[in-house]
Order: sequence, then C-alpha cells, then structure tokens
Amino acid sequence: MLISTRGIVFHTTRYGDSGAVVKVYTEQLGLQSYMVKGLFSRKSKLKSALFSHLNVLDLVVDRRESKSLHYIREAVLHMPLHLLHDDMARSSLVLFMNELLYKSIREEHPDPALFNFLITVLQILNEPEISLSSFHLLFMLRLTRYLGFSPRIVKVDGGGIFDMEEGLFMDSEPMHRYFIAGPPAKALEELQMKDFHNLGTFEPGRSTRDALLAHLIDYYRLHIPGMGEMKSVAVLREVLG
Repeated sequence: MLISTRGIVFHTTRYGDSGAVVKVYTEQLGLQSYMVKGLFSRKSKLKSALFSHLNVLDLVVDRRESKSLHYIREAVLHMPLHLLHDDMARSSLVLFMNELLYKSIREEHPDPALFNFLITVLQILNEPEISLSSFHLLFMLRLTRYLGFSPRIVKVDGGGIFDMEEGLFMDSEPMHRYFIAGPPAKALEELQMKDFHNLGTFEPGRSTRDALLAHLIDYYRLHIPGMGEMKSVAVLREVLG
C-alpha cells in the first residue's frame, strides 16, 4: 500500500553494494525502517545527501503490513534548512539531537504532537539570530514531555536539590546518587522558564552548562533502558565552547 507522509531522517546504513536502510520518523506511521535500493549508485534518482541527519522529507512509501522493512518510492526535501548543515555550531547540534532522538524514540506508532514539536524546533534552529549555546539543554528538557518522563521541576521554596528519580526539587539529598545540586540545579530551575527565542538571556557559564548536560543525559538514561553512551557530546562541547 502506497502512503504519502512527511518524515524526519534519523539514521542511514549502507546495505549491500549501493543500497541503504533508512530509519525515518514519519508523521503518519511513527518510526519506520525503509529500504532505498541503489541509493549510492551513480544512476540513482535519489541523492544520498537527501537522507542527511534530521532532513525533513515528503515521502511516498510502500508499506507492507507483514514486513518490518518497507520501501521508499519517492522522496523530496519538504523544506530547506540550509543553516543546519552549513553552520558548524548548528550542524553539531543537529548531530547531538539526532543521536538523542535515535536512542530515545523506539515506538512505531505515530505521535503528531511529537512530530510537530520536532519540525518546529528544526525551523527555530535554522533561524539566524537564535541563541545556540544552551539550545540542546532546552531541547532535552522539552523533549521529555513527549517521551513520558517530564520532570516536575517548578520550585516554590521547595529546596535546592533536584531528585532525578522523583523528578522534583527536594530540600535534602536523596538516598541515591541521581540528583542535581548547586549551580546546575539553579540553572535547571531557570531553564524551565525559558523558550527557544529568549535563550540568549540564559547564561549559566560553560562549566555549569556542561555539568547540567551530563546530569540531563543521566536523567534520560534513568528512563530509557539501554540508551548507552552519547558519542556526539564531545564534539558538541568543543564546538559550542
């Protein structure tokens, strides 16, 4: 059955001499795996660059209910997001966001709210004036709303220690090691009040920003079994400074 849908590219793996298997998060079908025959051959009508990380595509796919691997029949770029690939800082953010999504989203059912959130975030990241240094932190925080483990982090004199297992601020350290205290906890409290367009007023400092990133990755690991190491973190820290 042929289905038209938008899709966001998560991962591309070469298959055989010239083919590829592409993981795509689609609007209509959720996370899907597609075979693209001859993608890396000279005669291919589809260019491999089309399937770069987090590209948004208009697709016509051949879905077969009895199969786990389907086929892409047509693919065109849905919207040009040139800065995401032409700017080094943005491309490093795309690399990180892509890895996080690839390791976090595993369900095959569609989620229109999540899909629209991702489209919106990519469009914002492509805006020339957007602040980049903490973009990934707010993205991680907002993404938890759609993954089902959003923290309850609004603090009203409720203590200065964030318990990652309970997802809320406490007035004393918990009996486990998964908590955030000190400057990273204060930064987390401030970050929750921001949106992507006023991130320029969020200036926690590099060491606090890096520490908060490490804590947020731990928070994801607590809720996503087998998530593993985030390999893109080193590049992101180097590029964003």
